[in-house]
Amino acid sequence: MTKNIIANIIGKFWGLFSVFIFVPLYINILGFESYSLISFTLVIAGILAFLDSGLTSTLSRVMARNDLGLNEKIRTFKTLETVYVIIVLIVISIFLIFSNFIAANWIKSNEFSNSQVSYFLQLVSFDIALQLYVRFNLGGLLGREKQIKANIIQVGWGMMRNGVVVLIILYKPTLETFFIWQALSSLLFAIISKFALQKELELRKNNFWKFSFEKSVIKSNYKFAGGMLLIAIVAGINTQIDKFIIAQNLPLVDLGYYTLSIALGMGIISLISPISVATLPRFTSLFSQGKKYEAVKLFNSTNSLVSIITFSLMSILIFFSKEILWIWTGDQSLADNAKIFLPFTAIAYSSISIVYIPFNIAIANGYTKINNYMGFISLIITIPGYYFISLSYGAIGVVMFFCAVQITSNIIYFILINKKFLKSNIFTTLLNTVVKPLIISLLIGYSFSLLNVIDFENRWVALLWIGLFTVLMVVFCSVIFFKNQLVTLLKFKSKTNL
Repeated sequence: MTKNIIANIIGKFWGLFSVFIFVPLYINILGFESYSLISFTLVIAGILAFLDSGLTSTLSRVMARNDLGLNEKIRTFKTLETVYVIIVLIVISIFLIFSNFIAANWIKSNEFSNSQVSYFLQLVSFDIALQLYVRFNLGGLLGREKQIKANIIQVGWGMMRNGVVVLIILYKPTLETFFIWQALSSLLFAIISKFALQKELELRKNNFWKFSFEKSVIKSNYKFAGGMLLIAIVAGINTQIDKFIIAQNLPLVDLGYYTLSIALGMGIISLISPISVATLPRFTSLFSQGKKYEAVKLFNSTNSLVSIITFSLMSILIFFSKEILWIWTGDQSLADNAKIFLPFTAIAYSSISIVYIPFNIAIANGYTKINNYMGFISLIITIPGYYFISLSYGAIGVVMFFCAVQITSNIIYFILINKKFLKSNIFTTLLNTVVKPLIISLLIGYSFSLLNVIDFENRWVALLWIGLFTVLMVVFCSVIFFKNQLVTLLKFKSKTNL
């Protein structure tokens, strides 16, 4: 599992690195209004991700189960893939039909006409549909614990989409060029990822274009897939509705500032996700074999590690928000406009990161009910909440409300999952794996901010200082919380050397 975690970290590091490197280039080459429109298309992609219908999660879970044979897994893959192709066609059709309506009613752009925006959305439809299909195939590879192969594909895909596109738009700096290249990149890696998964399932090449559908497969998986569908719908709306309402009620540039801070906040999840992805198949395997004690032990160790990484990064983003935005974009004005959002997005996405491992516990047991109940309650609160708050307090009111909702809902979720599956002392669990890392990280981050050594004349020196602070914080917290494991390891090595 260690190799898989390392592979996932490398893959996610590339994703984080590409955002850090290429977003400022998009802004400089295409302009901030164009970046804001790109951000809106990502919002649409996030909402439409629910059309996945839980099939990716279902495929990944089936591939990870030890009680199913290879033939059953192949039958499941081919049936779910057939359904997925239909979903891809639905996504494209939705955009082609409603692009004019979306452009006219939901986007306030000063630079692009409604017809231009509509055309861009139609181009984006092909990219989004193919993205879904690539992730479906990657989900199968991850379920087979082929994280190294999956991340090689993921990194290659990211290089084509986010890196090579810079060279393309330097030659022809238009949004049309940008979106066409994105779609072509996704098409290429849809084919590559499909070949990779079929090879792992020992399917012949002549089966590449063959599709099949078995009702028995749907019947045996529909409850889990249906539960995941509801989770995906609710999560898609919950995670994108704030940006959607900002785009509808406020100038498009406000969405740009907001999504800049979101991109940095999601960097926390990008570093936590590799741990989550690597542990989900292991949790599924342990619970399917009835090894609850081993599952609880794995939960405690991984959740502590997640908390240390999460709160260390959160503290840096809170206390060095302006500095980080300036280092990233090289634009003091952008940093001044976006810095007010970053502390709240950092806290919000940190609270989301903390429930990644509890969510794995629920999925490993095929349990989705709590997610759906809480998701629906959240929607009832957030949809009217975001709308009226945006009208009265603007984007900053939206991000504060988003932060409050995430903290509250994720604490409740953590407690409920612990009560149902782990049955450990919730006070002790929260104190040791969440509260202590949080307090220590905030104290260290605040202490670093008092040093006042950031040089606003040199971005590289400032980046070096902040990077050093982050590494020191993670190391210090790790030593505190994993000291017993370190002592045991050192004693073992000492004995073996004797």
